Amino acid sequence: MATGYGEKERAFIDGLKENSGRELDEWMAAITEQNLPHRNDIIDWLRQQGFMFSKASWLERIHHNGGRPIYADNAAATPAAPRQRQDASEIVKPPSAPKPEPVPVASASVEARQDNDLDALLAKAKAYRPLAHFLIEQIKTVRPAARFEPRGTFIAIGDTENFAALGIGAKQLRLHLVLGDHPPDEIVKKGVPGGGLGKADTLSHMVVLTDARQVDAYLLDLIKRAAKKVND
Repeated sequence: MATGYGEKERAFIDGLKENSGRELDEWMAAITEQNLPHRNDIIDWLRQQGFMFSKASWLERIHHNGGRPIYADNAAATPAAPRQRQDASEIVKPPSAPKPEPVPVASASVEARQDNDLDALLAKAKAYRPLAHFLIEQIKTVRPAARFEPRGTFIAIGDTENFAALGIGAKQLRLHLVLGDHPPDEIVKKGVPGGGLGKADTLSHMVVLTDARQVDAYLLDLIKRAAKKVND
């Protein structure tokens, strides 16, 4: 039986003391004591403490959530397993994509196939796979209704209409956005004319991503602008 995302989080938290020397509340206090100005700085600090990127990102998100587990509601939907020692090899595995909410069987099979296709495409990013997952999670924070549809070598991103595309490569990620006449700068460049995502507009701009530090407030603002331009 597949393990739910909430159960994975509970196993991760239950194993923190054994595998890192501190309970969750102790890590939350330690993060606060660092007084780091940006979320990416927190992730970097946690990686220096020995966490893999995916687990460092998870702890940072819990801290940003006021120290409360992200998937507590999902975990509460099933009986809690007895607290037990976790094998270290289980703790360091990055979490799989969240499972969709219960839907009719036909739709569920389509959702499952899309999830599998998305996982297969993200695997092609190799070393940049954690960065792709991190970007997707951050996009969800500014556009909760966004969907991510795998299409060959890229992921189409949108809700009512597509407003972005994430090109997947082993050497870099390329985030294409519908930004119209937004002036290019040292971060966002003009894209190739055409593309046609979103109400006859084009994927007019592109950002090359190789580091989680690039997924900052400025980039998230550009993503919000693209989504608003196409959908609102």
